[in-house]
Amino acid sequence: MKSEFSNILIYGLGLMGASLSLALKKKGIEARVTGVVSSSKSKEKGIALGSADAILTAEEFRSSDAWKNYDFIIFGVPVDLTVKLVSELHADYSGTITDLGSTKKEIVAAVESRFTGPHNYVSSHPMCGSEESGLEFANASLYEGRLCILTSPKNAKPEIKSRLERFWKSVGADTIEIPADDHDSILSYLSHSPHILSSMMADWAANQNIVKRYTDLSPIPLNGGGFRDMTRIAGSNPKMWAAIFGSNREEIFRSLSDFRNRLDVILEKLNPKNVQNPEEWERFMENSRRSRDYILKNQDDSKKR
Repeated sequence: MKSEFSNILIYGLGLMGASLSLALKKKGIEARVTGVVSSSKSKEKGIALGSADAILTAEEFRSSDAWKNYDFIIFGVPVDLTVKLVSELHADYSGTITDLGSTKKEIVAAVESRFTGPHNYVSSHPMCGSEESGLEFANASLYEGRLCILTSPKNAKPEIKSRLERFWKSVGADTIEIPADDHDSILSYLSHSPHILSSMMADWAANQNIVKRYTDLSPIPLNGGGFRDMTRIAGSNPKMWAAIFGSNREEIFRSLSDFRNRLDVILEKLNPKNVQNPEEWERFMENSRRSRDYILKNQDDSKKR
């Protein structure tokens, strides 16, 4: 398939970046993909797995100052590193630039600071991933049927958004445009806070003495499907999520404060001093099912985040 890009750089060839590289190959898109990794060990692993056409360590890439050699730059690194790299881009770079970051306000602010006139940067957030991290877990079908949120900084050229819409469609994703502030608020409810709650739940249960005692005695796990499903994403990619929590701190604080208020209401209903109403719990579960189906649009979304 003919591509609008001939020489693509994916700076950060982890799970998301390597999956994107493999997706391009799977779709038969004619473009040379160069991946940048953090270490020689990752480079060796990527070469062995065929994760990209060429792989460089960050040190090798930075010594060459080769940004201009690529007509499409994709940052697949944590948000804080993306912000740092944006500041290093040449102001007159003529190719297309995007990122895969999970928060947008800091990235957009960095872009608007770096490029004061018309520019070629539109941010992307593919709504997919895995509790695993690393290029060895890459999946060529990761982007199939998923949503990619586009966020345009001020002065972004309109044709860049159109170009990225076509690019994401070429690897199987749909797109929607959402401003940075709205994006970070939405994701605090639908991704960032759930990751914190999942991680808290794993730690909370594992540190209960009675749970520990019988877990040690049991030949197989004691837990049911509920605990397994709700803690699947616990502890995902610590470096990436630390950057997300830091960059979206205010929105996560707001969403978790709302969650705490709702939990307080539930705790009051469970208080043994109060009269229990079974019908109220039935309504609670029925409403929660409807809410889930509404958010997920009645689709099985167990692998999305």
